[in-house]
Amino acid sequence: MADFEARGGFAVKIRNELIPHIQYVFQTRDSTWEYFMLTGLISRLPSKHVVMLKEDLDRLLRHPTEDELLEGLDGVIVPLLHKIQ
Repeated sequence: MADFEARGGFAVKIRNELIPHIQYVFQTRDSTWEYFMLTGLISRLPSKHVVMLKEDLDRLLRHPTEDELLEGLDGVIVPLLHKIQ
């Protein structure tokens, strides 16, 4: 049981440490990279971690670049925002 708890704590720590790196991806405004982060990683995070990205997700939704619009990020972001509300 202790081994299971230790691994679970490790997973939470890794998720917490990912947040600044994910935020960096959003700062690059590379829409393809953003899309794959949203669909491949962020969509799999628990709500308590997605909440940490709410400001970034709001920016992507409200003030997208032309490339972010073409990439269809809004279609991925809206369900993530619903997940944390």
